[in-house]
Amino acid sequence: MLPGARELLRYLTRTGIPWAIATSCRMKAAGRVVRSLEIDLAGIPVITRDMVAYAKPDPDLFLAAAEALKVDIKAACVVGDSIWDMLAARRAGALGVELLSGGYGQDELERSGAYRVYGDPADLRRHIDEVGGRV
Repeated sequence: MLPGARELLRYLTRTGIPWAIATSCRMKAAGRVVRSLEIDLAGIPVITRDMVAYAKPDPDLFLAAAEALKVDIKAACVVGDSIWDMLAARRAGALGVELLSGGYGQDELERSGAYRVYGDPADLRRHIDEVGGRV
């Protein structure tokens, strides 16, 4: 579990900022990760590879998540940890934000289109206002 992941998701929920999980994993694998979050996911969309025609770098996962949330993808912020996440976010028309947890360097992530790059979810939470995450 990445430092601050639960706290970030709880903050988003508490402040009424809609969020979803969109992963290239199939539901069987994603279920284990989602359960490890140990947070109430009632009403939180979980979009997996099983549910879309194509996974990243295609935008399908993020478009499906925005649709499930009933938000315009152009007003959404995609948080990822790979160049493939940023490529898919750009193709979807979303703002892309990256975490340094996927093995890519900050320069690589910025070149792939990341608006901001943070060390981990705790770092993103501390700087949430930089990506419009306030109510």
